[in-house]
Amino acid sequence: MRIATWNLERLDKRKNQLILDKLVDINADILVLTETNSLIQLDNYSCISTDLLPTEFDGIKYNVGENRVSILTKYKAATQHKTFDSYTTVCTDIETPIGLLTVYGSIIGVFANRQPRFDNDLNGQLADFEKIFPGRQVCIAGDLNVTFSGRPWPSNKARQILLDAFTTYGLTNTTANIADTVDHIILSNDFIENKHIEIETWNTNKKLSDHVGHLLTLTV
Repeated sequence: MRIATWNLERLDKRKNQLILDKLVDINADILVLTETNSLIQLDNYSCISTDLLPTEFDGIKYNVGENRVSILTKYKAATQHKTFDSYTTVCTDIETPIGLLTVYGSIIGVFANRQPRFDNDLNGQLADFEKIFPGRQVCIAGDLNVTFSGRPWPSNKARQILLDAFTTYGLTNTTANIADTVDHIILSNDFIENKHIEIETWNTNKKLSDHVGHLLTLTV
């Protein structure tokens, strides 16, 4: 199973085809994109997205078709769960070959570390975790705007709050050891137990967007 996440930096039409080609090459079974657009469509994938952004929203001018988070999957998507903010988070159950997986696609802090928005997003998502996660196998993926190694960003406090939440819900951050990255893939311990994990990165030169992409390969 291949799970990937990438922030597309709201796209640049000069790079759209290169980005699409890269997504095809990655060939993820579950792909969580952030700062994306409905223009990004892949054959043989279903797509569950946050609400389309109005052309003027949160003090920003958006292009037609922009949205903040999309979950694309080759597997069957089942129940979609209501989240605290339909523009910033999206959550759906996905029927994978190794069990039902609840995928929570996220941006925490759509204005990076600006307050009070960052804390409002974080607290809203923690409330979602409490409501949705108990008794489920879970994947959180997206742009959390928090580093877990390297320079603390936006703060040690934010890092610790999420670490405590991961412990509470029995989750492992598989990308925690990648220094200075804010994009992550977190999975339930039960889901990855007795499985081999490999992590790959791409766009390390940040030519296609200002974020590095991450791909997790899970082998039974």
